Amino acid sequence: MSKVLLSFAAVTLLFSCTYFGNDAPISEQDRVLADSLHFDRSAISAIRALTAAPLHILGEDAGIEFEYNPKPGKYEQIRKKLRSAGYFLFKSVENYGNLPDQYAMIKSNDQFDIIKLKGTAAPSYDISNDSLLIRLHDWHKRYSLEILGAGSDWFEARIAHIPPAELDTFAREIHAFCPDIAEEGVGNVEDLVQELKDTKTLYLWWD
Repeated sequence: MSKVLLSFAAVTLLFSCTYFGNDAPISEQDRVLADSLHFDRSAISAIRALTAAPLHILGEDAGIEFEYNPKPGKYEQIRKKLRSAGYFLFKSVENYGNLPDQYAMIKSNDQFDIIKLKGTAAPSYDISNDSLLIRLHDWHKRYSLEILGAGSDWFEARIAHIPPAELDTFAREIHAFCPDIAEEGVGNVEDLVQELKDTKTLYLWWD
């Protein structure tokens, strides 16, 4: 029986080391961090396949955060594998090219926990975190949003599908909810329609 248990343990260890399809080593400090957050060590190993930057605790033991200049292909590969294992990898601080952006990983089965955690809101427009979540849930139901990043006053999401007949209506909803996106970003509502059509990405911010 002991040999069977040892074999099972060995297989479990092997699986945990290769679960995300990489063999990036992690330090003792990384192992302690993973255990303190109740994260799989293989999830930290996946992050180490992306960066050697210091890992910091995000919020009150909500996850980890780190500086990163992403290589799109590799980043997307790791992000999708982490998602399938119950983790969200996302941009958490946008520095607009002045400094490396910050990225974060949390353990959750609900992508809207990203918005809650970052407290995304627009007080100047009387948009609370709760009211933003209500709006995003509605858009998600209609267009299947995939949240890619969020900060205190911005968020980014990929849009799975927008029926062409609804593009204009959706753009006007976005403009009414976030005037800065057109007035200080892509231009007018018509430009926003084209942006949505071309990029299938929703990026909102409020001054």
